[in-house]
Amino acid sequence: MVKSVFYALGLCFLAGVLVGCAGKGGSQSLPEWVVLPPDDTVEAIYGVGEGTSLREARDDALADIAGKLETRVSADVEMETVLANGEERSRTRNRIRTTTEALRLTEFRTQKSAESATGLFVLVSIDRASLVSSMEAELATLDSEISGRLSDSEGDSVKRMFRLTMSLPLIHQGISKAMLLQSLAQNPVRYQSRLTGYQSLLNERESLQQSVRIGVRWDKNTAGVGEAVLASLLRHGVHSEPANAGGNYDGFIEIASQRVDSEIFNEFHVQLNANADLLGADGAIVSSARYQAAASSLASYEAATVSVNRVIARQVREQGVWRALNMQAVPKGPADRR
Repeated sequence: MVKSVFYALGLCFLAGVLVGCAGKGGSQSLPEWVVLPPDDTVEAIYGVGEGTSLREARDDALADIAGKLETRVSADVEMETVLANGEERSRTRNRIRTTTEALRLTEFRTQKSAESATGLFVLVSIDRASLVSSMEAELATLDSEISGRLSDSEGDSVKRMFRLTMSLPLIHQGISKAMLLQSLAQNPVRYQSRLTGYQSLLNERESLQQSVRIGVRWDKNTAGVGEAVLASLLRHGVHSEPANAGGNYDGFIEIASQRVDSEIFNEFHVQLNANADLLGADGAIVSSARYQAAASSLASYEAATVSVNRVIARQVREQGVWRALNMQAVPKGPADRR
């Protein structure tokens, strides 16, 4: 009797499992467009996504489209790498990582949707021509901004190098967008001149960084800051040294300060206001930064000054020397500082 009861329960359990499996359904219960998404066409690019909500499913589908474009760019980059005999490998790898960031898939259409076991499936399409047009407009805006940053820098190697350095994020964005447009427009030649132009700017910056000579000057209160700036320049491969009267330089970085001393509760307190100016070939200020810091010491004002220098030097190291010098632009005329 007991055995027959257990046998009956076992049959019920097995039947329940089989019914549950049948209820969930395999790939046969999925819509055909989920199992076999439509091929991309000259007019549209398709992506399938799944999520617990319509928005989440759409985002997943757009990520599917972005992934397809990124794969195509990756393939193009690998071909370029082979043609360049390996020289471009690290640079082009970095390009691949930024291509999806340059892709903003905002204009899309939800073609179909269906319920899934956990939420929804959606089929999303993007009009290829509209996306190309939108990205071309963004690329034109980038080009205009890059040209604006580089204006009036010809003939001054230090100013040119600085402006190119500060334009690097825009140049890399332009490269990413141009590569995506090559894939989207299905015409690799169409944007090659754009890519060549961006690459020439990168090459120019590399060449300038290796050829310019910068003298660094500081006053008696900013020795630690000056040494930090000098060390940062050398790490970037820039020919730089403490400026001397007989040196031949393409530009200068000059650090000057105002020190305010006060005694507070038997401690020596120092507040330092430091100015760091990048000077071009004509002595005019290319960029300028302002720093303020304070420190106290039980020993002396000189010891407190050393501590203040460490605070500012740490800021320079954390930001990088070019960012550190771009904190505040100060329009000034030529300065007779040589």
